[in-house]
Amino acid sequence: MFRKKFRGLLTPFRNCLCIFTFILLLFVYNVKKSHKEEVLAKIPKSATKYISFKEHQKPNPLHIETIKRAIAKYNAEERIKNLDYFGPMKSDAPIFVIFVDNYMIHLKYLLVSLVQVVGIDDALIIFSHSSFDENVNNLIKQIDFTRVLQIFYPYSVQMSPNEFPGFNAGDCPHDMDINTAYSINCTGADSPDIHGQYRHPLHAQLKHYWWWTLNKVFENLSYTKDHKGIFTFLESDVYLAEDFIYMNSHMKTLSNYVTKCEFLSLENPSFTNFFEKQTYVVDITTWDPKDHSSVLSFDSSVWSTIASHYYHFCSIDDYSWSRSLYYLSLNRKDGGRFKVISSSVPRAFKTNSMTGVYQDIEELNILDVIHNVMYMQERNKGYSFPPFLEVYLNIELEDDDFVIFDYVDNNGGWSDPRDKNMCNNMTSNKIKKVIMDMNHEFHQYDLNP
Repeated sequence: MFRKKFRGLLTPFRNCLCIFTFILLLFVYNVKKSHKEEVLAKIPKSATKYISFKEHQKPNPLHIETIKRAIAKYNAEERIKNLDYFGPMKSDAPIFVIFVDNYMIHLKYLLVSLVQVVGIDDALIIFSHSSFDENVNNLIKQIDFTRVLQIFYPYSVQMSPNEFPGFNAGDCPHDMDINTAYSINCTGADSPDIHGQYRHPLHAQLKHYWWWTLNKVFENLSYTKDHKGIFTFLESDVYLAEDFIYMNSHMKTLSNYVTKCEFLSLENPSFTNFFEKQTYVVDITTWDPKDHSSVLSFDSSVWSTIASHYYHFCSIDDYSWSRSLYYLSLNRKDGGRFKVISSSVPRAFKTNSMTGVYQDIEELNILDVIHNVMYMQERNKGYSFPPFLEVYLNIELEDDDFVIFDYVDNNGGWSDPRDKNMCNNMTSNKIKKVIMDMNHEFHQYDLNP
């Protein structure tokens, strides 16, 4: 009897809860939709073409050999789009390197933000593609506000679906236990990762792709090889504020005077206070990949330091490039972890809040972030492009010798000798150049008095 009465009370409560939830979701949806209308009304007309760009469904995907030829041509030609209009780049001009996947909705709004960044016409944007997609290429062809260069990672799973570095039929399956792997004698049986799992090509590609991009940009592109300016490496799911280049430049100048900071960061994943007006405040701390990875700026001298410690990056059992760079930072020969100067009020904002949802809903989530950024920029109109910067030093007091790399947080996925060798080989030209330069310096001394 009691159970029947309880069920009778529970049913209307559950119905009310469902109705309340539906009304709440409808309210949130309408708010986000109104934000979309406000954002689209404020976007410059010159940028609307990126949002309205329509993808074309191709019935027959390109053959792998066709894609390989196209990639080889792109990488060999180093064709700078819009160079005839904007002219040669200055030796200290800003360079943006954008890591591009096939998820175009984020990229569209990144382009919208780049149009509005002051000084973007002096810059070069390099799009580093993890795969070849004609829709993405056609979107990038629409760019007319600065110089553009496309490079393509040639060792992707897309290019090698049935062989290393892609999926090889003889490789040990990712989740296979060690005893079974030994019994079937699959490739990699004797090199499981820190978690007892085997290589996953898509995981390994994340680190290879980032490392290849840096080697390509700093060492193998004739247009950027000796560039003296700042390189900003960013993912495609961010939205930039209009004074991004201005802040990046001033923070770089400041870092040379206050203390040696290798990295600049204008993105803060924990930032939520869009009412903050202290746009002039910057912090100097030791670099932590959890806080400063999505948008990271540095110059060629920092790259030389990273490349000279390539072994640490390539050897650590972690497929995350940021965790691997952190391990390298802890093991630098010249002492001291990498330091970063970052703005308290960021100038880059993550738009990738949700994944695996309908595209229309995902777009509303992106626009919600952009709405907040636009509101902050309007509210702080007099505080953008600050004439001075206020610095706070937050360097940890503990000695670097006592800071250890926490292997518990390791992702693993990087124990296969083939991955480590491939990673090392990407930097071989740089190391040879360093050795040649050292030999040249030694020959300057007369060893026979």
